[in-house]
Amino acid sequence: MACDAVAASQVRKAEGESRIQSAAKEILAQAAQFDRWGTLALMDISLRYRRTVIGPLWITLTLAATIASVGTVYAALFKQDIASFLPPFAVGLIVWTLIATTLQEGANIFVVSGHLIKAVPAPLIVHVLQMIARNVLIFIHHLLIVVMLHVVMPWPLRWTMLLALPGFALLLMVLLGGAVVLGVLCARFRDIGSAVVSGLQFIFFLTPVIWTEDSVRGTALAWLTWVNPFTTLLDLVRKPLLSQPTDAAHWLLGIAYALAAAAIGLGCYARYRHRVAYWL
Repeated sequence: MACDAVAASQVRKAEGESRIQSAAKEILAQAAQFDRWGTLALMDISLRYRRTVIGPLWITLTLAATIASVGTVYAALFKQDIASFLPPFAVGLIVWTLIATTLQEGANIFVVSGHLIKAVPAPLIVHVLQMIARNVLIFIHHLLIVVMLHVVMPWPLRWTMLLALPGFALLLMVLLGGAVVLGVLCARFRDIGSAVVSGLQFIFFLTPVIWTEDSVRGTALAWLTWVNPFTTLLDLVRKPLLSQPTDAAHWLLGIAYALAAAAIGLGCYARYRHRVAYWL
């Protein structure tokens, strides 16, 4: 009996490793086909803004108006110089918009794409990559706000601004893993989508977007800047863009978050990707 139990355990372990290897190969193979999901993302944007003059720039204009109005008000409330408050607020809100939109859409990605999943035999990860590519393209449009803000309120330009690229790569790894996990969970339990929306609204106020880390440093709320992973991921993109130094601890945390999200997302995708179509 003991030998049978050991043998069964080894078989299950081998099957689990096989599933993970197969899922990893599928994700890497589909990620390499940028022309496929990148083209689908461009088609999504073009169809969404068909017959408009400036297309997705409407979102950028709306975000710019929000930054200008809300930033001015909060700078006055916090009694801070607008030239020092507005750039971090603007970049933080742009990055947060990418985070929130990707996770919200990721939670419903398989439900929304259910008709395609049932009709077209394509790997599920394609839908996630397409959604992330679409949001990254919109994020690039939003960077025009940062350029215009630099013209009005210039800050030093240093080579360390290039560190925003690896920081952005870590952020995308977290968003990819998070979107896969949330997408699978929401396909099985539809309440997850609403919970994600509510949760992100709550987390937004715990993340230094409209307030700064300096304002809570040395207070009882200083722990918020360390236990909140979105603070670290936000700063790995925001601080380099503003030519501000980033701590080595933030980079180590960012790498740990990215690896954890990748591992959890891969495990979830390997175990449940064949069941999603039956849940839709």
